Amino acid sequence: MPWVGSPPSCIVRHAVLNVTRLRSISQHCGTSMMLTAGRNQIGLTERQIEYCLEAWAVLCADNPLELDTSEARQHSSRTRFNEEQNKVFLGSDALPGEGVYATSRMSTLACLAHELAHAERFQLGYRRSTDLPDVLLNEAETSLRASFTSVLRMKDREDLVEDARDRLIQWLAVRQQQGGTNEKS
Repeated sequence: MPWVGSPPSCIVRHAVLNVTRLRSISQHCGTSMMLTAGRNQIGLTERQIEYCLEAWAVLCADNPLELDTSEARQHSSRTRFNEEQNKVFLGSDALPGEGVYATSRMSTLACLAHELAHAERFQLGYRRSTDLPDVLLNEAETSLRASFTSVLRMKDREDLVEDARDRLIQWLAVRQQQGGTNEKS
């Protein structure tokens, strides 16, 4: 059942534990690891890259945007939008992984729709923080935008909305850990 106001304390406690674990991982492996935890890390095959290129063409139909595959064969490479180069890099994490979170199980098409949404938002002039905790808001907003992509199956849309929800709960937990709701911070 949805809640009104602040999320229940059990959800916030769970999110605080996840954020603490994510911070530990990100300090050890770099911040980017936080967003890819649980996704595929094995370099992509030619066949998988071809599939991603076909999916990208369907997603971009009227708005051609480069999908750079130069890193896709590398272990632990990241699928990401690069603002400076205005292109999306295909990484090994374009494929789903074994995790239980929406981010982990999200389909390749949903993952690419998420990155396309980053690019579209950038083209519209959105500039969001890439630092914790606000990167979580940026990612949540991007997943919500991507969930409206017309070619996605309902399961993909649900996973993107669930991903947004998870990131919002994490953002609330981080804010609570940082001392709450000071209007200036």
